[in-house]
Amino acid sequence: MPDGNLNRRWCIYIDILGFSDLWESEQMKTLGSLRELMSAIYRIGTQVYPDDGERLFVHQTGDGFAIVSDFGEPSLERPIAIAIALMRHVATTGMFAAAAIAEGEFADIKGCYPSEVMKNSDGDGAVSLGDGLMTLSSVMGTAFIRAYRLNNDAPPGPFLTVAEGNRDRVPASLPVRATTSRKGAPVLSIDWVRAKTKLLSGVQQGATIATPPRNALVQIIQDYCAQYTSICEKWGSRLCDLLDIEV
Repeated sequence: MPDGNLNRRWCIYIDILGFSDLWESEQMKTLGSLRELMSAIYRIGTQVYPDDGERLFVHQTGDGFAIVSDFGEPSLERPIAIAIALMRHVATTGMFAAAAIAEGEFADIKGCYPSEVMKNSDGDGAVSLGDGLMTLSSVMGTAFIRAYRLNNDAPPGPFLTVAEGNRDRVPASLPVRATTSRKGAPVLSIDWVRAKTKLLSGVQQGATIATPPRNALVQIIQDYCAQYTSICEKWGSRLCDLLDIEV
């Protein structure tokens, strides 16, 4: 493995599918799923990986979250385990998440913001606009950009995607399917429904989050597709191709 991988922090970008489609008609359901995703991330960050070296840095963007590592790591086993644990937990709300994992740099960019803005900042990213308010994000970098772009370009549906070039850094025990992005680029989809690893079990148990079995996850997905046909039509045959689920 190239030593350069240790200098790149990984980023999981995860968001809730169908959030904007269902917001007006089922606001409580969409907010409930967002609440559970946020809670699960918090528990993993405080109960499983709270310490220096393994700690997580999390940033919300609408109905999505960017979860960034402290340092680069030789294997992608840890971000994969975290992403799968989160996707399974969200599934128990009756909605689903999509996630992508990429690597790069991540940095505080507050120093690049205009001084006239920052002098009115409260230090927590809130800036007064008279009686109004501006909220700022203080971080950016290639780790977030690549993970967000990969998630956006990934096959539509509840899938966990990594770049094809990271195949040798995905644990061999995980079920992986080669597929293509919406732009035709080769990517890998990890079967988060069937995946089993010791680390994944440790994350789920340590964070005390939902651990539904495969048959329950399959049923939840099938029920969702029966109820929200317009959303699932966008997923096409990918559920069968990538997760072995018939709908």
